Amino acid sequence: MEEFNTEWFVNRLHDRSARGLARQISALIQSGTLPVGTRLPSIRDLAFGLGISPATVSIAWTDLRKRGIIAGRGRRGMHVCNMFLSPRPVRRTASLSSENVSLNLTSYTPDPGRLPHLSDAFEALTSIPNLNTYNDETISPALRAICAAHWPYPAEDFMATNGAYSALFDTMQALIPPGSTVAVQDPAPMRILDILDYLSTSILPLQSDTDGILPASLAQALARNPTALYLQPNINAITGQRMSRARLHELAQILRTSPSTWIIEDDAFPWFSDVLAESIGVWLGPRVIHVRSLSKILGPDLRLGIVSASSMIIREIQAYRSFGPVWTSRLLQTVAARLLENEKTHQTIHGNYRHHQEQRHEMTSALRHNGIDIPTGEGFSFWIPVLNDEAACASLASQNIRVSAGHQCSLLAPSHIRFSISHLSGDFERIAAALQQAARKTASPGEQSDPKPVW
Repeated sequence: MEEFNTEWFVNRLHDRSARGLARQISALIQSGTLPVGTRLPSIRDLAFGLGISPATVSIAWTDLRKRGIIAGRGRRGMHVCNMFLSPRPVRRTASLSSENVSLNLTSYTPDPGRLPHLSDAFEALTSIPNLNTYNDETISPALRAICAAHWPYPAEDFMATNGAYSALFDTMQALIPPGSTVAVQDPAPMRILDILDYLSTSILPLQSDTDGILPASLAQALARNPTALYLQPNINAITGQRMSRARLHELAQILRTSPSTWIIEDDAFPWFSDVLAESIGVWLGPRVIHVRSLSKILGPDLRLGIVSASSMIIREIQAYRSFGPVWTSRLLQTVAARLLENEKTHQTIHGNYRHHQEQRHEMTSALRHNGIDIPTGEGFSFWIPVLNDEAACASLASQNIRVSAGHQCSLLAPSHIRFSISHLSGDFERIAAALQQAARKTASPGEQSDPKPVW
């Protein structure tokens, strides 16, 4: 059996730049020359053998880790863990599990039975402007008019996209060069962190309290001149907490000191609240890219997201989209416009919101009965502090309950777990008791636990 020692690598790695090392190691893995499970030399040993800086090897290893090809840490070093032929969202891939559990609380999609009926909107279609033409307009006139009338700030231009994550991906691809620094509200959706890893960005996680991003944390990040700031100006899809208007205004004042930083807003729950939506665009409109998802209110299979920005930024995003679909289905845009202009749709959305708020109050009460005191919040998700997220997930899995590990959404300690109530119909007390038990599970021997959870 071939021995993959340091000399073996030195003889095969001829391009000794960080990018070259990552490319060559990736090729050796994809060709099968380096099988899954192969242990890699230590950074220091390989750097010495190649005659380069350990920092160069470390950058290459970081790139391969972000792509999910190698894994490991500490004294045990790195090893080959996958033979991926193309980049993929590592966090999201890791969150998908084939294990069967009786209660899966990782689904953050809405209950299909509580969504507006699409049949009426489709049946009402009589004519669709520009249908089946190669006219690459950014958004249909009807959908533009509805968005402009119900937007949280007077946006200059709009674009329809194939879902909100497609909008965020296209925006970040168009505006954030690889290797940039990006400030991110922590926690953030795992797919956002996956996109930023794919772009090889340096992520600056921003600390938050119950009102949103801490101003001091943002000011400290802006000292590093980030290319962009990602934030959720309304309901945080991970924690369920809402950013206050006063905090948004305070952040806007701080952002005036960094005029070159783009502001990318992610609104996953439009119209899904008793409170009007907010945006930093009220104060810094030309620099803001505001992305709205329609999945939680109209249904994931409608596949629609809306972007607002300056006309210049919309043109830049549209130029990038020219490599792919160019425009979003005008049929789906027309259906969405018909739904959003119908008062019955908004009654359904509000009824769905009230249902989930009742569920949140029941779950919050059950958690408090079990010693976990957190705000009620809004949306589908709960964010619970634990001693060790992997140990907590394992404990719940043993009781046939599946949740998400917090480290998939957060770069900051302490540990958390995330779970959803979007498909939950009861049994709150049993779930809360299981969560309380799991929250106190410590790491396995030899691993370090995070501090005691603060409730």
